[in-house]
Amino acid sequence: MITITSSSTSNADVPAVLQVAGRLDSQASAALLGSVQRLIEEEKHEIIMDFNKLEIVSSEGLAALVQSKSQLRRLNGALRLANLHGAALEVFQLVHFDRLFDLHPNIEEAVEQFATDRKKNTSDERDDGLPGD
Repeated sequence: MITITSSSTSNADVPAVLQVAGRLDSQASAALLGSVQRLIEEEKHEIIMDFNKLEIVSSEGLAALVQSKSQLRRLNGALRLANLHGAALEVFQLVHFDRLFDLHPNIEEAVEQFATDRKKNTSDERDDGLPGD
């Protein structure tokens, strides 16, 4: 059983947060993918998954996370994971997903990283690559 709660605003600069609680198994993976798809349809391309209450993640759950990340990347978006701990963190480390995903100790740090990345991307767009006068 899994519970997925979505928190998003109309402000494009505020990432959506999906709070995932319980077991991220094959049934829950479909629900998670549906939640991500709904956020994408709402033009939310920056998503944080809060795993504070996640108990365990299966291979199907890992596949759903990879699919979500890939889908967001194609839209120039990103997926960040927060509050991963316990057995779920051990699984991520075992399969080296801690290298594949941006893991943050809390939601606030994930939000800050999105803001930092946005600022960097904005300044990169302004830089036309031409030498100064």
